[in-house]
Amino acid sequence: MGDVLTGFQHPLVDRVEGAYACVETRADRVGLTEALADALLATTAAGLVPVVITRPIARMSYLARYHVSVAGGRWLVRDGALLRDPLTGVVADSVERALAGERVLAAPMQGPPESVRYLVALSTQTPADDSTRLGDAAESLARHLAATAPACWGAHEPATLAWDRATYTDASKAWMPGPVRWMIADAEGTARFTTTVRRTKGGVEETTTGILLAPAGDTARLAQIAADALERLASDVAAPLFGTVSAQAGPAGLDYDSRPVAAAVPLAAIVGPRATRALAPDFDLLSREFGARRAGRARLPSLVVGFGHLEASPVDAAVRFAHALGTEQITRLLDRSGGAS
Repeated sequence: MGDVLTGFQHPLVDRVEGAYACVETRADRVGLTEALADALLATTAAGLVPVVITRPIARMSYLARYHVSVAGGRWLVRDGALLRDPLTGVVADSVERALAGERVLAAPMQGPPESVRYLVALSTQTPADDSTRLGDAAESLARHLAATAPACWGAHEPATLAWDRATYTDASKAWMPGPVRWMIADAEGTARFTTTVRRTKGGVEETTTGILLAPAGDTARLAQIAADALERLASDVAAPLFGTVSAQAGPAGLDYDSRPVAAAVPLAAIVGPRATRALAPDFDLLSREFGARRAGRARLPSLVVGFGHLEASPVDAAVRFAHALGTEQITRLLDRSGGAS
């Protein structure tokens, strides 16, 4: 399939509309299959924007939605002759207008959220030597946030390789300098992660993002669980750099449905030893203003803070915390840490 006018073709692409390569499916669930992953790579390499179009009842896995977003793509829902953007709620009669933001109809909601999920993002940086073992962040987050453990991993859904950190590390090293992306999942359907591994000037960087089912509770309780999990992670993980845990309301399970996506609420953050040394924050101030605490190794501690118990809203508290650390200094530190060598 594809478009003879542009010269671009891919088995999964039904048509090309201007800058958009449209993958239309009638599947009830869209996962990150090998075919979809290949279509995302092919369309972006051709300078096109991938657009996945589904039926209103369809769900999209966290991993598929994440990789569509990373590819600069979007998800649209077909309702008769109209297309709706679940991200914005905009409805229009063409792909271009739906993504341009021209509102034709108000997007209908389909009931209240059915669950709360943790969203996690963590960057680690370890030495590029034979003793390096990757995957410790996913193991720690799964254990302390969802009382589960990785069971399988791979490049696509469904993951078919039994989880083994040594094998996962060796496969990542084979792709250096990378980047290479993997998925990691537990057996119970309560945790899904996607990781990006690459060689940088500072060693091997592993970025772990994921979604996990959260227990019932208010923001303060979830923030306490998240902060405690990051405190334990400071001891479990060899070299955390920065990390956050947020909460997001959504449908039951870990997939996304066609409703507009709820805003994420920041719950907790960790600043690892290397970042703490580089930023040299005023710990007394952070402890007094945000309840920050030291975690991990006594000689090279991390800083952990929860945002749910503060007088300000979690969003305001997270913004104030970032400013207290120094947003420009954080940006410079991340810039120095990145860059393939």
